[in-house]
Amino acid sequence: MIHSMTAFGRSRKEDEKAGYAATVEIRCLNGKNLDTVLRLPRNFFPFEDPLRKLVAGKLRRGRVEVYVQVEATRVELKASHVNFELAAFYWKQLLTLQEQLTGADAPRLEHVLRIPNVFEPQEMTADSGELGQLILKTAEEALDEVLRMRLLEGQALGEDCRNCLGNLRTELAGINSRKDSVVEEYQKRLRERIQELLGDTLMDENRFVQEVATMAERMDINEEIVRLNSHFDQLENLLAGVHAAEGRKLDFLAQEMHREANTIGSKTGDLETLHAVVRMKSEIARLKEQIQNVE
Repeated sequence: MIHSMTAFGRSRKEDEKAGYAATVEIRCLNGKNLDTVLRLPRNFFPFEDPLRKLVAGKLRRGRVEVYVQVEATRVELKASHVNFELAAFYWKQLLTLQEQLTGADAPRLEHVLRIPNVFEPQEMTADSGELGQLILKTAEEALDEVLRMRLLEGQALGEDCRNCLGNLRTELAGINSRKDSVVEEYQKRLRERIQELLGDTLMDENRFVQEVATMAERMDINEEIVRLNSHFDQLENLLAGVHAAEGRKLDFLAQEMHREANTIGSKTGDLETLHAVVRMKSEIARLKEQIQNVE
């Protein structure tokens, strides 16, 4: 079985006792290694390390972007508070100003309340252990949703990879069935060509047999066929396995398949075999493209 690297997960949880609600959104993209990017509110940096460990415990590869939002749910936590020290300072300034300005009206409370920064929004801090647990639980739920989406997308990727694998087996079976006749055809063409050049002169049969044997050895693709079938079996086992297959291993197998297909193409001069090799390389390229999305 395989898991995709691309996914999205979101969760929101509220703690009535703590008076806060946390929202965590996680977006996963392709990446060679695990790269976790955290976006937390100010003053919540102490939660970075636990969040990174949580992500690393569930995901192996990819760029993981984690967005955390925290909001107060109780009125006393949401409402702005009066800065009494600042308000008292301004009040004294207004009284002093009223004394110095002849005929000025006495200041009123509403004048102070209109001054900027007298009302200050409350800053949330990471001091509360309950708030930390709320964030981690919310992140864990979002990660579970990410895993479910990765598994679903992985099933679609796996199906496409199995289709590619089926096409590759078909092409290789055709190459394998033709390999003996390719040598026979080469032998026949070579005999006809030599006879044409020699005319009525008798051909050295021993020399001819040696030449055919040498070319047959150069054109022998049995080892490549055996290795390709082995790679196909390994890939099929990984796709059908109970545990998630590692994308790096799948990528390595695809590279080895491409190398063996190239070798077959370089060893043969048979047009049908070359066409089959081209089709195999096209399927392998498609396979590699899908594997790039595997965790």
